[in-house]
Amino acid sequence: MTNTFDFYVYPRETDASKHISLQSIGAFILDAAGLAAKARGFGMDYMHARGLAWVTSRIAIEMKEYPREYETISIETWVEDCSSIFSTRNFLIYNNKKEVIGQASTLWSMIDFNTRKMVDLLKTTDLANHVVTTHNELFTMNKPKRVDYKGEGEPTYTHKVVVSDIDMNQHVNSMKYLQWAIDTLSLDEIMNKKISRLDINYLREALYNQNITIYNNTKEASKFFELRNESGQACCKIEITLL
Repeated sequence: MTNTFDFYVYPRETDASKHISLQSIGAFILDAAGLAAKARGFGMDYMHARGLAWVTSRIAIEMKEYPREYETISIETWVEDCSSIFSTRNFLIYNNKKEVIGQASTLWSMIDFNTRKMVDLLKTTDLANHVVTTHNELFTMNKPKRVDYKGEGEPTYTHKVVVSDIDMNQHVNSMKYLQWAIDTLSLDEIMNKKISRLDINYLREALYNQNITIYNNTKEASKFFELRNESGQACCKIEITLL
């Protein structure tokens, strides 16, 4: 069984092109995941009360069309699989004509809120009972891939993590990394090109008051980003394809 949720695109969720931004699409996807988990009894509030927290390990998004402001989109979501460490959750994104305009696949784990270490999903949730085994023919994505990029040379810029970057899990919100990466693009790229594919790998937490240094590189239609903490460790790697 799947869950479907509607989202209204407000002007604040669009970019300079007057279409919804990719980071807003990503936020809606994560919202849909949270709402679906809550509806099935293992949402953030339930887990936080038990000292646990859902964390995103990888995200992949493919978009054919970006809705404009004041349009409504629907996001259908379901759990594809569940092991002791990771669970895959998939998404189909529909426009207001009920046409598929995008799809996404995400990889999740769960951590102990105090130790920050991963816990066994099969022992702490009944998530395995909610796996959807029937394949939706409209969904054609593979699981999120590994982003193979190591930043070299001079960094693009450094961002100091501030209060507005931090979410309920006491670390940088998942979509903030993407926002920082997209901020390195030119206005011309935002206005005249579209991001057709996104892959994000979350490698370690970025925390309040840390300095995050962003490296990037371009190879054909793809742009690669590595975001490092003050110790030089990669917190996040991103690949986007511009068309």
